[in-house]
Amino acid sequence: MNSYLLKKGLIVCMALAGFVSHAQEKESDGVFSLSEALELASENNREVLKALAEIEEAKAGNQQAMAGFLPSVEVSTGYSVSNDPLYAFGFKLQQQGVTMADFDPAVINSPGQTNHFATQVMVEQPLINVDAWMGKGAANNRVKATEKKTEYTKEYVGFMVKQTYYGLQLAQNRVDVMKKAQQATDSYLKMAEDNLAQGYMKDADVMAIKVRQYEQMAMVQEAENQVRNVTEMLNLLMGREIKLPVTVSDSITQVSFSFNNATTILNRSDVMAMQYGLEAHKKMSKSDLMKFAPRVNAFGAYNLYDADFGGFGADSYMLGIKLQWRIFNGGRNIGKYNQSKAKYNMAMVSYQDYVEKENMELSKATRAIAVAESQLVTYNLAAEEALESLRIRTNRYDQGLERTSDLLMSETKAEESILKKLNAIYNYNIAVFKYQMLASESSQN
Repeated sequence: MNSYLLKKGLIVCMALAGFVSHAQEKESDGVFSLSEALELASENNREVLKALAEIEEAKAGNQQAMAGFLPSVEVSTGYSVSNDPLYAFGFKLQQQGVTMADFDPAVINSPGQTNHFATQVMVEQPLINVDAWMGKGAANNRVKATEKKTEYTKEYVGFMVKQTYYGLQLAQNRVDVMKKAQQATDSYLKMAEDNLAQGYMKDADVMAIKVRQYEQMAMVQEAENQVRNVTEMLNLLMGREIKLPVTVSDSITQVSFSFNNATTILNRSDVMAMQYGLEAHKKMSKSDLMKFAPRVNAFGAYNLYDADFGGFGADSYMLGIKLQWRIFNGGRNIGKYNQSKAKYNMAMVSYQDYVEKENMELSKATRAIAVAESQLVTYNLAAEEALESLRIRTNRYDQGLERTSDLLMSETKAEESILKKLNAIYNYNIAVFKYQMLASESSQN
């Protein structure tokens, strides 16, 4: 039996080791699909981690608000010594050690040193505490607001990851396009130098190709630097060391999309977070108002007394109910109520302003998709035309029927049209992702 369990344990450990090894290998090779990048960001992004910590902080505040409902228990112990007649006789009463001899006037007036050890267990139970009830409701709403805020933080981080991931795709493809154009220019230069040596071309044409070659070298350097910049940003979003290499495995293609006909943002998680925040402000205002109401608390105490340390020779208890009504405390309560009411009004104005602006952003995002889609069609056609023009001019140049300047201009236009096409795909995808974020609905109740 023990041998069987040992074998099973070894198999589980080996499976776990293999899983960890695979995860570490995946982390080290730096190749990520979009879904993998999103998963890594959801687990390690610092903004998400901060938002999760805020939830824990809000829950801790909610636990503190339970003090208005749950009892408080306090244990205390102390030692006193006195030769004061009143205290000495009182100590003996509490210790239940009074005898007839203690009523002798001489003993009462000069009791000598009397030791007293007292241990007490005090319990207080709130019964009616209206302001605490309202405060608890506010704390509950704050937890919900923080949870909704965290939900939207994850959505926003996801959008940023998509934007940066496709930005890295675009930057890497831009480098590839420029390097291919650079290779074509190098071949043109070699051909031009051969023609120059044979007397079929002028020096000015060869120099024009070299100028184009230098320009392309500078553009490639700039594009490669942009790749490094975007790579660092993507690493930051995924919670990785920014200097680690990243390669995107997904190709830069147009994402599929259909409108969900969203007309309002009131069910979006960030807006719902503000709604819960408003309700928390409202309840806190009521809580401050209820501080004018009386409080009723029950209390009980159990006492142990003795003249010797560690002894429990006598005990007693006390139970009671206390009504406390602070009618005026220098204007503090009314000032706090007015302050919380003003905060609620400010939060309401901020909420209304935020909703209007975000509805406007949703409308802009809807129109942006239509514009990006139209531009994508246009740049696709332009790229096809430019590449066909370059093919024709290259064939004519090989036959000596095309000027070098015209070929270089056609090559430049073809390169620009391809880059514009890639940029149009990027703009369309980002417009879709932004609309999806702005038109999202909360997944939690």
